[in-house]
Amino acid sequence: ENENIAVGKGCILTSNIIIRPESVNFQQEALQRIISTLASKNDEIQNFIDTLNHTLKGVQENSSNILSELDEEFDSLYSILDEVKESMINSIKQEETRKSQELQSQISQCNNALENSEELLEFATRSLDIKEPEEFSKAARQIKDRYVTMASAFRLSLKPKVSDNMTHLMVDFSQERQMLQTLKFLPVPKAPEIDPVECLVADNCVTVAWRMPEEDNKIDHFILEYRKTNFDGLPRVKDERCWEIIDNIKGTEYTLSGLKFDSKYMNFRVRACNKAVAGEYSDPVTLETKALNFSLDNSSSHLNLKVEDTCVEWDPTGGKGQEKIKGKENKDILTYFEAMLSENFVYLYNFHLLF
Repeated sequence: ENENIAVGKGCILTSNIIIRPESVNFQQEALQRIISTLASKNDEIQNFIDTLNHTLKGVQENSSNILSELDEEFDSLYSILDEVKESMINSIKQEETRKSQELQSQISQCNNALENSEELLEFATRSLDIKEPEEFSKAARQIKDRYVTMASAFRLSLKPKVSDNMTHLMVDFSQERQMLQTLKFLPVPKAPEIDPVECLVADNCVTVAWRMPEEDNKIDHFILEYRKTNFDGLPRVKDERCWEIIDNIKGTEYTLSGLKFDSKYMNFRVRACNKAVAGEYSDPVTLETKALNFSLDNSSSHLNLKVEDTCVEWDPTGGKGQEKIKGKENKDILTYFEAMLSENFVYLYNFHLLF
């Protein structure tokens, strides 16, 4: 049943099915296209997986950094609160000490006055019992003299110099508590949107234009990042060049000039910044940088031509001391260049063709 049987020229009968050679070629081409599509899709998926892993790693690292910064900020607040608390405690203690000293001084003065008054009162009371007039008169004079010396003590103010009121050192942090309760994360600008239609690639320059999804008057500047690549589509994580950064762009358009298009494509992304933080990156955009890249051969050039990569310069002294060009063909070439370029004229051109 599975035996091959020849059926006419160029045809084979296998399992009762006739397969023509051109049909096999068509199937091979179709299969090749499927393989190419699958390989491309696999590469795209792998690149996306690498991007996800890279993003996951970035999330973990950035979260750790943000947590560290948050701890530092709160530690700073705690430190300030501790300093303020210590200062207020010192103020209360100093006020307590001042008032205590004032009151202790008054108490001491009053105790001395009271002690002297009690002694004089006791002496005067005893003097009333003296029967002899001479001794009584003597005692009376002593009492009078001591009373005069104690007059200042009797003039002591019987009003406390300070009160026990300490309400002037009380605090109310209700407003501060409300402020602390309103603490929140910094406002972050939204991601800009690069407009591929407004972007331009020409004359070794790339102009990138973007816009904000909504008006934001707190944006201070933009950061543009770019890198060269040979892959179309989304930027790759592995085997790619580092992003180059252009900071402090005030407008929503920027032109990179003086570029050398030595790769097929360039990736671009942009982010907005306010006075405090930078926002999310825009979706990356890949622009094709078509170019014809070449270099000039110095070994086969005319003796009077100074050739360096893509630069040609006429050197009138370059042929001196060199071996003369022989042959009619070389002589015709020399005559052509000498007619085109004079000894006093330097012909310099640096070109980069685009198509």
